[in-house]
Amino acid sequence: MDKLFDKLLNSMAFIAGFLLLFVTFSIGYTIFSRMAGFYSPVWIVQFNEYALLWITFLGTAWALARNKHVSIDLLTSRFSQKNQNYFKLFHGILGTVICLVLFWYGYGVTLGQFKRGIIDVQAVDVPKYLILLIIPIGFSFLVVQFLRIFFIALKQVTRK
Repeated sequence: MDKLFDKLLNSMAFIAGFLLLFVTFSIGYTIFSRMAGFYSPVWIVQFNEYALLWITFLGTAWALARNKHVSIDLLTSRFSQKNQNYFKLFHGILGTVICLVLFWYGYGVTLGQFKRGIIDVQAVDVPKYLILLIIPIGFSFLVVQFLRIFFIALKQVTRK
């Protein structure tokens, strides 16, 4: 099960990387086309906005799983190993609860946008739920990853 979840996280990170390349090259193309005196496509800014949201939620659980997220361990590095493990337990529970709440809220907002048929009217009309769909997906993966952190810490605490 862990291997499948890690493969999903890697796939999501790959998609986030691809979207980051899209953002980079599309902005570069826009700058070049304006300098050359051409009109740049009007949809580029809109889809870059969407891509930045998707990049964030596709990559967060992957970064958390690899301990590549921002972490300030000024205080916790001074703890004993036993207390660090207890702090990891607390970190896992707190992260799980917060992400569950945000998942639930994101799910409710996304479902509401779907049911009401709300459209994001810009250069290209896009159903709003398609833009927001990544939020509950991303938080659901974060919930699982925080639970993994909790159970790893629990094994370390209970080990003698």
